[in-house]
Amino acid sequence: MSFINFARAHGVAIDPQRLYASDKIKRCGTVERPNSGNGAYFWDGQRGWVMDWSGEARVIWYEDPHAKPWTDDEKRAWAAKRASAATEQEKKYQNAAFQADITLRSAKYDHHGYLEIKGFKETRGLVLDDKLLIPMRNVSTNRLQGYQSIRWDMDKREYEKKMLHGMRAKNAVLYLGDRNNEESWLVEGFATGLSVRHALRSVGIPASVVICFSASNMIQVADQIKGKRFIFADNDESKTGEKSAIQTGLPWTMADKVGWDANDLHMKDSLFSVVAKMMEARQREMVYF
Repeated sequence: MSFINFARAHGVAIDPQRLYASDKIKRCGTVERPNSGNGAYFWDGQRGWVMDWSGEARVIWYEDPHAKPWTDDEKRAWAAKRASAATEQEKKYQNAAFQADITLRSAKYDHHGYLEIKGFKETRGLVLDDKLLIPMRNVSTNRLQGYQSIRWDMDKREYEKKMLHGMRAKNAVLYLGDRNNEESWLVEGFATGLSVRHALRSVGIPASVVICFSASNMIQVADQIKGKRFIFADNDESKTGEKSAIQTGLPWTMADKVGWDANDLHMKDSLFSVVAKMMEARQREMVYF
């Protein structure tokens, strides 16, 4: 397997045009977030390693069958370099959280076009200039890590979502509802979460909705949430949502139509259809502690 393919298999996206032998640690994107800079790698032309800072931040070693194997001394030397890089990365995360706090304090609760087209015309969100800002907090400590911004892209004629540059995305969520509720529903996106919350309220179920912002982060945070947990997955053509839901080991559901999430089911079919899917998952309920 080539180093490029090895990296992608472990979630790290290296641009083939920028891969060359070096004695330095390089930053790159991840498969899930190509422009994030959350990936890191080393490549000397024959040997290398990759790491995803937004995931487990674990080094995965690559060795060409014809290259000299890594020695323990070499691995220890690289561990020291990574420790130094990790310290610098943590400073960047803290700075991003600080900047996020300043920005969110400047925003005002207001209506936004994105909320309107998603079926929540009367719902207000944090708006700054033309952007809807979605706070992203640590699933366990509730500390602010950054935010997701949603704005209309005039050229693409669609709403564009971006996380704050430099923030720590791992373990970052947004709770809708009381964090201490005995039941929680995990979803990927903000609009999806609003539809699931609306469905829960319509049948009087006092549950929280946890917006995870990505399928991989949903897996990451699932075991850190207490009580009964369910997944409303996105029905991606790639099956990423379904595979992630299965990997959590939790009861899950999703819209039947490929390309739809809970909000699509809500808007293009009915809220009743969302409720029906959720009731199916609850019938398969298992209690986790």
